[in-house]
Amino acid sequence: MPRSSQRSPVKYQRMILRDSEGTKVQATIFESDIDKFSDVLTLYKTYYISNAVVKTILPQHRIAKNDYQWHINSKTVVQEVTEEYSSISLPPYNFVSFSEFSKYINSDAYVDIIGVVIHAYPPREIPTVNGPQRIQELLLVDQELIPKILTMWDQFIENECAAIVKNIKTKPIIAAYRIRIVSFNDGSMSTKGSSTFVINPDIPEATKLRSWCIDNEAELEQLTLKKSYVGSSSSAIKAPPSHEIIEQTTFWLQAKISIPHSNQKYWYMACNKCYRRTNIDYKQTFDCVHCAEKQATAMPRCLLEVQLSDKTGALIATLFGENAEKFICCSAKTLM
Repeated sequence: MPRSSQRSPVKYQRMILRDSEGTKVQATIFESDIDKFSDVLTLYKTYYISNAVVKTILPQHRIAKNDYQWHINSKTVVQEVTEEYSSISLPPYNFVSFSEFSKYINSDAYVDIIGVVIHAYPPREIPTVNGPQRIQELLLVDQELIPKILTMWDQFIENECAAIVKNIKTKPIIAAYRIRIVSFNDGSMSTKGSSTFVINPDIPEATKLRSWCIDNEAELEQLTLKKSYVGSSSSAIKAPPSHEIIEQTTFWLQAKISIPHSNQKYWYMACNKCYRRTNIDYKQTFDCVHCAEKQATAMPRCLLEVQLSDKTGALIATLFGENAEKFICCSAKTLM
């Protein structure tokens, strides 16, 4: 679906194109050209495409393993290939099952998943380091009857989430690509700017999941009522009602610190100015899209998720930078 970046009101729509040899390229359509091609380019169909603009693409904007991207504009010619002449089959999918989420918690890896949406929670606003942001949570389940939360951020609420909520009674199936796994509720999903969704995709995995969903309708209803997706720790401190939350402030805690997930990566590559995550290689210079630094350098930064507990309960916290290095007695560079 079309979207705009945080730094520019320009609308764009990204897609991944694949040829008969399996080579993928990222393509982008901007502004008024999006409407022009909305009824021309259809998912899973094959086309002849000519006169697209080919450009190099910066690593931080890359979502396909290709150094080049296409810009499709009003001068681009698109012609559909009839099925009898098409030699391109559906691409293979590598969906990660919900039971494997522990392998990817707080790592740099993106995963692809497929699941049934059985409940949608109302949008709400939460405080972040970048100020208040809106989220909406969806409850998904896979064929292992494992319920997991998917947190949709910002523009995903108005676009994909709105379409899902509109059809929530039908229990829509969604295929989600480039999703991050976080530790909340023992492993839940979170969107990133490059995440992509297909609602009720026409692929064999979705057909199989739909049949399973029909056969297990009663169990799915019970999962929603029991809230079994919530973390198993009964001592976890629950968030207070929104009207009881005081203005964000700083305070001290006296608590025991432990590491709930030993398979964490413990570091990430970051901009040396604003410390935001990047996929640029170590010591390489780049233009940071977050802080606008023209000569930023990619440097490792320690990140560690811990559990704070006392006699009243427990909560999850994140240690960054020097604080994390002091706790584990190891530098981010050593952890690389």
